[in-house]
Amino acid sequence: MGCERFFFFFLIWLCSFNAWADMNIAIITPTSGSFKYFSEELINGAKVAVDEINENGGLKGKKINLVQIDDPCDDTLSLTTAQMIAVNRSEEDKMYLVIGPQCGNQAEKIADIFSSAKLFQIHPTGSSRALYQTRRGGPVELVGYAEQQAVDFFRYYAENFADRKLAVIYDGSDPAMTEIAREIQHLFTKAGMGEKLTAFSPELYDRDSVKIFHAVKNGGARAVFMLSDAELTEETVRRLKKDDSEFVVFVNRYFSGRNFPRKLSDAAEGIYILALPSLTDNPEFAEDLVKLRLWGIEPEGLMAYGYLSVKLWQQLVGRADSFAYDDIFKSMDNRLLSVGWGKVVYTGGIPDRSLKYAIYRYEKGEYTQVW
Repeated sequence: MGCERFFFFFLIWLCSFNAWADMNIAIITPTSGSFKYFSEELINGAKVAVDEINENGGLKGKKINLVQIDDPCDDTLSLTTAQMIAVNRSEEDKMYLVIGPQCGNQAEKIADIFSSAKLFQIHPTGSSRALYQTRRGGPVELVGYAEQQAVDFFRYYAENFADRKLAVIYDGSDPAMTEIAREIQHLFTKAGMGEKLTAFSPELYDRDSVKIFHAVKNGGARAVFMLSDAELTEETVRRLKKDDSEFVVFVNRYFSGRNFPRKLSDAAEGIYILALPSLTDNPEFAEDLVKLRLWGIEPEGLMAYGYLSVKLWQQLVGRADSFAYDDIFKSMDNRLLSVGWGKVVYTGGIPDRSLKYAIYRYEKGEYTQVW
């Protein structure tokens, strides 16, 4: 594996997995922080797909190089990263596919940069519906909208905890968290359950877990959905569970961090975790799963989604018989595609349905899927 460091207003790592290849594709994910482990899952999946293509003669006879680009998850730096990628137009440096970015910072502006530069972009884990409200074409959403988890959460909650008042605590500076919280509020109101819900941003309480704890309890909530960073989520949940071991807690796996249950220790007992499903039991993924297992690989976490992003692009290039941005979009528009988790019709990069989120209950060190 070769790595080169570039300097353009800031330092960014570019790691090439097959520097001898004919063409580059990029995956933009954080290399540190709470998203690091999920980034590794996505990268490993994309790398397996690239290796599979290269071992079978390449794509249209061209061998592929997967380039890992660090996503700083910062508004200014994320935008600069996209601009750097867009201006590299030489045959040696240019990208034919961009997977990501994983973080939602400046997502709409980044999408504009890539589409203007004719760079085909795939979001492997979904992003906010708001990204598409004023856009035509790209990026492609592999699994659909991030707000789908709000729908799945509401349905499960309404069926099992409708008698409990819920507090949704979301980071107002994060577009993805804000959109999910907004959708939850809309669903509660639409169902006539508005009085059962309160929602607020931690900034209102100086991001102080003690103040947030008292706000939740004083508001009469007996359940919480935390849509905040890992540290604040851990501190707040620990206080709530210490006060009442039966307090119902929901968290998002990617926001709360991979090791969240382990850090909570006994306080993690009975919490609910929302995440994209593993796909190992999905019949649409069966063929891909067989291929991975023949390679001695059992996909974990988001690995399947990194893998499927590359495979979707391979499928589209084959349909278009071209690597050109416009040709690829034309080959997919209003067509039924098999994307590894189901069959969907894409229009301007937007699928006609979203992949449902899974809900897991954590008990005695094990995860049990309940939805």
